[in-house]
Amino acid sequence: MLIPVFLVSCNKHEFDVGDEDLTNTEIMNQLNINDISVWNSLTNQNIDLSTLGSSDLKSANAIQEFPNGDKYYFALYEDLYPSEGDYDFNDIIIKSKLGLGKKGNEITGYVKSELVNKGGSLPIEIGLMFYEVSGKKYTRIPNENIVVNGEQLVKGGKPWTTQIEKLGKTWTIDFKFTNASSNIWVAYHIVSKTEILTSGFAPTDVTSFEIPNTHFLNKNNLPWGLELEATKFAIPNEKVLFLKAYPLFKDWAESGGVKNKNWFEKPDAGHSH
Repeated sequence: MLIPVFLVSCNKHEFDVGDEDLTNTEIMNQLNINDISVWNSLTNQNIDLSTLGSSDLKSANAIQEFPNGDKYYFALYEDLYPSEGDYDFNDIIIKSKLGLGKKGNEITGYVKSELVNKGGSLPIEIGLMFYEVSGKKYTRIPNENIVVNGEQLVKGGKPWTTQIEKLGKTWTIDFKFTNASSNIWVAYHIVSKTEILTSGFAPTDVTSFEIPNTHFLNKNNLPWGLELEATKFAIPNEKVLFLKAYPLFKDWAESGGVKNKNWFEKPDAGHSH
């Protein structure tokens, strides 16, 4: 069990998120996160390809969108890794729908996305990672099996990336890949000073790993990136502590996801927009 580091008096068991004597980083590092799998509980990061052949599709290779209905994937990043930032989680916020179709071992699809917010000043690239999934094990699909926006990726090379400024406010990335697995996942990552993946994922040069991987967690189990599934997500105001923008986040994170499962649906309007 990780013992939390307290930066206030040892007899103060709970911190006050309004304490002006502490920085955002110091306050966030007081969170007592014992179950790091909580960061991967905000969406199902695993798509069963057998669902693509369901009866509501016109053909076996028709495109089906994820998540279903009016929900979207939201990827939130702090962009200073390995340094810690201000923990407003608004440096990069991307909202997406993932479309997938399957015919034999060929999977075709797209990611339709919107840049919801860019609060950081660093130049940013975004990239896509493709995985086959077996339980908690994620294995990177090799580049030679992947084509993105008509570009065949280089065998043994880095994943596909592009400068976010080239994409504009909204964009669609088309792809196809071959893989015999019945379960896959497609995920964004960003590159600022170095690459940053959402919590639980390993660096892109790691071929295979189990979730949750600890690489993109600090010593107190805080992430640089989160991925969640929601109909909408209020942007934390610049330099505002995430705990103020989302008051229910603390109990959710410290309880391992047992409490306040829908914390992201109840932002504080005075600290978000």
